[in-house]
Amino acid sequence: MNRLESVDTSAERAWQRARAILLAKLGQAAFDSGVKSLRLFTASESAVQLVAPSAAAASWMHTHHPGVLEDALRAAGLPARVDILGAGHSQGELFPGEPTAARRARMRFGTLVPRYTFETFVIGGSNQFAHAACKAVAMQPGKHYNPLFLYGGVGLGKTHLANAIGHETVERQPQARIAYLSAETFMTQLINALRRDRMDDFKGTFRKIDVLILDDVQFLANRERTQEEFFHTFNALHEARRQIVLTSDKIPKDIAGLEERLRNRFEWGLIADIQPPDMETRVAILEKKAELEGLDLPHEVAIFLASQIDSNVRELEGSLTRLSAVASLSKTAISVEFARTVLKDLLRDRRAITIEAIQASVCDYYGVRIGDLLSQKRTRNIVGPRQVAMYLARKLTTSSFPAIGERFGNRDHSTVIHAFTTVTQKLTENGTLRSAIEQIERTLQGRP
Repeated sequence: MNRLESVDTSAERAWQRARAILLAKLGQAAFDSGVKSLRLFTASESAVQLVAPSAAAASWMHTHHPGVLEDALRAAGLPARVDILGAGHSQGELFPGEPTAARRARMRFGTLVPRYTFETFVIGGSNQFAHAACKAVAMQPGKHYNPLFLYGGVGLGKTHLANAIGHETVERQPQARIAYLSAETFMTQLINALRRDRMDDFKGTFRKIDVLILDDVQFLANRERTQEEFFHTFNALHEARRQIVLTSDKIPKDIAGLEERLRNRFEWGLIADIQPPDMETRVAILEKKAELEGLDLPHEVAIFLASQIDSNVRELEGSLTRLSAVASLSKTAISVEFARTVLKDLLRDRRAITIEAIQASVCDYYGVRIGDLLSQKRTRNIVGPRQVAMYLARKLTTSSFPAIGERFGNRDHSTVIHAFTTVTQKLTENGTLRSAIEQIERTLQGRP
């Protein structure tokens, strides 16, 4: 079967969605110039490979519209990491068909996402330590924290920081040899080298670089031959005081199927975790992305999106990309109601929570009785929890303001609107309230 014909149909459908987003974002002329000829080659959980008819076509998107393709892939449900191969390139060959000078440039810049720099990274309490560690490594590769091991859930910024290290290193040391790739790609290169009897070339490539950035290192689990080769690569680089940066969704000791000798080496340097961003950071991320893209995003819409999507940055940014594309196509100003309509499919999964469940969780958290919550009492210890419950009822269910009012002692819809607005405004400045609401939501969603 032809390789292109073997691509999973769901991945192909996602690619078609990404094309539609790109058409809306770029317009017909730019779409025809840089996207129309691209074809999906492979898609895994961590990366996408596209095929272009020529080397020039392969580089067009990154040159003219850096980051736009990655955003569209993310919004369509595909990995944001993408390689675009020119016609005739062989999958698995590290630098296919390029002269020596081009290979060096490719090694330095080839797979780094242009917009993933320290300047575009939004710092918050959840990622401040990891950001500082990455900055220190980029300032003096091989001197501190070697290896640097970043871990955290999907879409929290590990790949962004890993790319930022590469960009900063190139800026400070233009001659530095940098390789940025996923563990899956490392395995693919190894298999290709073994099949072609080119292991000397493979070893020469990876053991002479100055900075190795390996994403999704958990992919090495249970792959004995790949672990064996990476073990020797790691040793060669570490002994030469070359910088190694690793990312994973788990800390080393929790990666099942990872050899003890590798686990031990991964713990030699510094392990830094990235946690899900808090409400304030999520709002800042959205507003930063909107600023970079020249998008007019009202502050209340940023708050709405941040309150609805708290799982990861990738999903958060993907929602904004989708919102921007639909607004551009329909020539509609972005508002909270517009966002609610456009993203209803994305948000539907978050709405399988009843108002009764919300009331019970709020009462349990604040230690008040359900009867008092629904009563006409106006004491401070009741009004606060009642407003929180109304806010969550609007956020986590599809109920209208009037319907929510009826479930809270037949209150007028204006009372519910006031409660929702009050809590929304307080969330940006009241850390205690923010933590309380996040804890109640975790309880409702069955998360620890």
